[in-house]
Amino acid sequence: MDTVFNAAIATSSGLYACLLIYVQIKRRQLRVGRIWLSAILVFAALIDLILVPQFSPYDQLFTRGFGLSALIISTLAVYGYVVLTDISAEGDRLPRLWLVASAIWLIGFVASEFTTSMTDVGEGDWVILAIKSPTAPAWILLVGFVLCSLILLVTAFWAFFRASLPETANRVLFWMVNCFTMLLASLLLISGTTILVLLGVVTLLVACAGAIYGSVSYQVFDIRNATNRAIRTTLLVGLTALIVFVALYITNRLNFPHNAESNVLLAAIAIAVGSIYVPARKLVEMLINPIFRANFTDAGFVTRQFSQQISQSVELEKLVTTVISTLNKTMKVRKSGLLMVIDTGEGKVEVQPMQGSFPELNNIKRVLYKKSPLYQQFATAQAPVSQFEMEFNPKYQEMLEIERDFFQSLHTSAYAPIIVEGELTGILACGSKLNDSPFYPHDLALLATLANQTGVALRNAHLVADLRKLNDDTALLNSGLASANQQMGKLDAVKTDFVTIASHELRTPLAQMRGYTDIMDALNGQGMLDIDKTSGMIDNMRKATERMEELISAMLDVSQLDVNAMDLRFAQTTIETVVRMAVEPLTDAIKQRKLTLSARGLKGLPVIEADLQRLVQAFRNVVVNAIKFTPDKGRIEVTASLHTPETHNEPPAIMVAITDTGVGISPENIDLIFQKFFRGYDPGLHSTGTYKFMGAGPGLGLTIAKGVIEGHGGKIWAESLGHDEENFLGSTFYILLPLKSPETVRRVAMEKAQ
Repeated sequence: MDTVFNAAIATSSGLYACLLIYVQIKRRQLRVGRIWLSAILVFAALIDLILVPQFSPYDQLFTRGFGLSALIISTLAVYGYVVLTDISAEGDRLPRLWLVASAIWLIGFVASEFTTSMTDVGEGDWVILAIKSPTAPAWILLVGFVLCSLILLVTAFWAFFRASLPETANRVLFWMVNCFTMLLASLLLISGTTILVLLGVVTLLVACAGAIYGSVSYQVFDIRNATNRAIRTTLLVGLTALIVFVALYITNRLNFPHNAESNVLLAAIAIAVGSIYVPARKLVEMLINPIFRANFTDAGFVTRQFSQQISQSVELEKLVTTVISTLNKTMKVRKSGLLMVIDTGEGKVEVQPMQGSFPELNNIKRVLYKKSPLYQQFATAQAPVSQFEMEFNPKYQEMLEIERDFFQSLHTSAYAPIIVEGELTGILACGSKLNDSPFYPHDLALLATLANQTGVALRNAHLVADLRKLNDDTALLNSGLASANQQMGKLDAVKTDFVTIASHELRTPLAQMRGYTDIMDALNGQGMLDIDKTSGMIDNMRKATERMEELISAMLDVSQLDVNAMDLRFAQTTIETVVRMAVEPLTDAIKQRKLTLSARGLKGLPVIEADLQRLVQAFRNVVVNAIKFTPDKGRIEVTASLHTPETHNEPPAIMVAITDTGVGISPENIDLIFQKFFRGYDPGLHSTGTYKFMGAGPGLGLTIAKGVIEGHGGKIWAESLGHDEENFLGSTFYILLPLKSPETVRRVAMEKAQ
């Protein structure tokens, strides 16, 4: 037994040396410092060395039990630090507190050795003797071991409970198993029984190898899957053993003689056993496979069903909803979504959840730099990646914090790039699974296939959307062309009407002038021309001339507005002055028509910068328009008030409203009344007279008013309930004038106030 024991010690020591060399080689891949792992291996090798009798003479200062205990405490201290560092959150102080507590445990144990004598650890029945005759070192060792075990296992269980990813939970589960192995090795080593100590040596080696494996590998083997496979295999082996045992038992009980007939009978029994075994195995597999293979996904079925579902959706919004719901169902995951990738052309791309994906993050954009290893994985390698790899694989350690935080905020487990015509256009996010199992390589490969199908569907949806938009734009253009043609027709009619009206307007004063000229000539020839008759005819001729001048002046003003050539001379004035000067020349016409004109709110308003002459002209044209289209005994109201700006960029202004009780304006003409030559009624009903109801006019007054108001940086518009020559719905013209003219208006000079 000693030979076997010594051989086992020598073999384990050699393996520790190999592991130590392996740690030095893999030092860049270690998740903790190589010093800590090296310390575990050195302490474990010393434990093996102290177990060899020739290296532990009893006549030295310290006994073998003391040395073994001190080394086990030191090993557990360093091992616990490695485990807690791996499973704790970044910045957690628990690993450091563990080292402090372990140091106190070791110091207390060593100090107690100098004050009392303890039962030799490693000798037979030492635990029973320590309980019967308690000593400080023994109790410090045992109580410390119990506390150490509780802290490690409870901390690992808590980390497993709060793990956000199945892969992270599996890693914690691996450390739980490894912790149990290390603690079991410690108990076996101090058991005092040779065979148990030998098992402890092997178990300690396994625990140390597991610690090295967990520190080097960011993704350990699946503990739950391996356990399921082991249970499944055990059940099948048990079934096979049971059937074989029954067959052998029956054969043994029959006690067949050694002849040809017995061999035939044995063959028949073998065939019967085989016939029973095959259906029995299938029955057992049918019962246990749904339990132990619950995370298995039929790739063919999933791909076919996914393709059928998304092929039925051609609208983008519906497609996104279909992709999410189908992916959740086929992949058996809790949530999924689509992320659009928009190339900004600045060495980075924008990643934005599509409508319906991750509602809590809708309209939130995050950047992904093209030099990022994650972008290279998606765009260059065109390969999927899991969230666990993103967080723990050293390949992605160069990711920026903003990139890592965004993908963590999605709370998903796997991502696959959506490639369309060789370009990364989106990302398909998926997870976590309903059964909390991790995403295996075949799951990621399946997700990549589904992402390719999604890319085709998205391209088709975009094509359909573009086609519909093109159709809508074409229809809108056709509608616009029809409306433009209709307005062009109206404008053509307006121009034709203008020619008729203008010819009428010009011929009337010309006819008057020619008639009076002929009369004066005839009277002069007969010697009947006197001063009174001459004065009256000259006055009528002057009025005709003024009418022609007004018409020609209006045409010239409109021509200046067409080329933006109207010069304005600004000076400070008031709205009260403008309205008074605009209305005074119209007093006689208002009295003749028996109209009522009132003005309110004009006094007390701030001064404005304006071209007084032009602004008076604009207001007069608007009031004249109200006089023309208001029946006799109607009412015209002029109100003014200080306008409160709606935005910070809008300058302070004065609002003037001119309201009449006239015929009103048709909704289709509300924007046309400010255009040149437009008349809101049949020009065939045209009558001579500037201020008569529905009287004459070339249709230039409101056009000039609009040009002048806008030349001052203001606005003019009209509102009306409609056109009705019987009920007289009326209309209101609004004029908004800024207190200070903007710098962009055309001006000659800024005159001083008189």
